[in-house]
Amino acid sequence: MLCVGIDWAVESHTVTLLTRPGEVLESLVIANTLKGFLSLLDTIRRHVGQDKPAPTPGDVLFIIEDRNQRLVDFLLAQDFIGYLMEPSRMPGYRLRYRSSGNKTDPDDAFILADVLARDRDQLSTINPMSTTVQTLKTLLLDREGFVRDQTRLTNRLIACLRQYYPEALELFSDVAGKTALAFLTAHPDSAAAHRLSREQTQQFLAEHHCNRAKQLERMMVVLSQEPITVPAAVIETKRRLALHIIQQLQAVQATVAEYDAEIQRIGAENAEVQRFKGLPGAGPQIAGGLYTLFGDDRTRFRSAMATQSFVGTAPRTIQSGKTRSVCFRFGRNRFYQTLAQRLALGALRVSAWAKQYYRGKRAEGKRHQHALRCLANLLMKIAFAIWRDRTTYDENRHLAQIMRHQLRQKSSMA
Repeated sequence: MLCVGIDWAVESHTVTLLTRPGEVLESLVIANTLKGFLSLLDTIRRHVGQDKPAPTPGDVLFIIEDRNQRLVDFLLAQDFIGYLMEPSRMPGYRLRYRSSGNKTDPDDAFILADVLARDRDQLSTINPMSTTVQTLKTLLLDREGFVRDQTRLTNRLIACLRQYYPEALELFSDVAGKTALAFLTAHPDSAAAHRLSREQTQQFLAEHHCNRAKQLERMMVVLSQEPITVPAAVIETKRRLALHIIQQLQAVQATVAEYDAEIQRIGAENAEVQRFKGLPGAGPQIAGGLYTLFGDDRTRFRSAMATQSFVGTAPRTIQSGKTRSVCFRFGRNRFYQTLAQRLALGALRVSAWAKQYYRGKRAEGKRHQHALRCLANLLMKIAFAIWRDRTTYDENRHLAQIMRHQLRQKSSMA
């Protein structure tokens, strides 16, 4: 059996090959290209043995810290067995081999290979993702990048408007909304906006399918106030900047909408995604994200706690003697942690029991983020049960379970 430790990088990967714990066969650096991957495959075949035309499954094990590297899919295609090392665990393993905790690429490659040889029962395996999971995960990750761009551009627009057109921030509750951006494009400075009559403003809102009377009254109140005097040079330059930011923001919003439509289309055709859509607050993006978290391999997570720890909603307990402390879990997958938080926020808007649970945590003295994380932790436990049992969420069943739990607590206290 050959253990292959891979310390990945953007342009190249450092690789160490072991046959048994501590015994290094070879260390090499390969390019992050097909040519580099093929050279690694030739090296592996050479060390496995000349008597075999190709390594058989189980002859070669490899370990890496990032599942999304192209090398992983290449090695899995060769029927090699992959293992994943969580990056948050590496500092502890480094201390096992060197008290200084120093980090170098060759050392990390050796540590990974040696841990694989000694402790692979403590590691999670990497199983090939289905085409649907891989497509959804890539779409969601790429969409998240555009959402961050949208947030960045919105903040830039707000900062720009504050300098020359502060009234615009009071006209709409969401300055990055479609109607708000259309208004700013048509009336990009205070003078242009104040020239509008009530009838013209009402007509603009009607043309953009915003016929709410409250919005019209809000705009009339703001436009009736005396504008702040701003130098003409500032107005001219910042108006140009605002229009360019709006163009970029509208383009990014259109891109996010395209991703949303594609994610929704894929999810509508997949039964596993539909299971998660029943969760309170779970829309197409969150349901698709939960599906990519769990996948089709029912052995990926052995328990709800394993899922909660991976996502980062479960707290970290440190106990020694009479000392016991519970703290935030910094070692987590940030993408899925954000997904769990959005699921909790959505549940707060639509679920009565989620609101009651959240209020109970706040009554205990927990702050908003802490109480929200507790709710997300509970929702991840429910999501795990849905995935494990191949079932769907039933609000009435969950409420009945809550009532039974409360009755048991009352009877035990009596």
